[in-house]
Amino acid sequence: MTIRTVILDAARDYASTHGRLPSLDVLAAAAGVSKGGLMHHFSSRASLVAALIVVVLDETDREMRDASARGEVVDTWLRLSAQPVVGGTPLTTLVVITFGANDDLGDTVEQIRDATERWEFLLEAELGSLEKARMVRLIGDGMLLGRLIDDRAPVVTAQQIMAVLGRAS
Repeated sequence: MTIRTVILDAARDYASTHGRLPSLDVLAAAAGVSKGGLMHHFSSRASLVAALIVVVLDETDREMRDASARGEVVDTWLRLSAQPVVGGTPLTTLVVITFGANDDLGDTVEQIRDATERWEFLLEAELGSLEKARMVRLIGDGMLLGRLIDDRAPVVTAQQIMAVLGRAS
């Protein structure tokens, strides 16, 4: 195993365990290398994050290809997507890494959580069901993430969502 791989494994394990990326000092200690040794392999935090994203994408790709061979893609995708951020799957670790790359968010994350909760209550009031509200919110979350990744991602209309949920709007 190369030192580069040891560093990436330590970063991935830390992100999965703590729900955030480690500082470079913490990462160097966890990997058993000096900070200079870490910087030899990754000249910046951005280069480390980019390499780490490739690692977890590769892990998720392997799981999805294996699932395809078994005819279990949908079940596997939902299982990977529904894991907790801390101690979750490579997919949830990817979200931690991607959205945790900027450590200067401060109270913003808590504000986003609070706003999401408010919006979910509004959806529940309109739909009359917490389960449907959560489905609609999560579909929206997925569409947003899809658009962030690829602005050509398909957009689903509210009518299409409501038809799937069994309620015409």
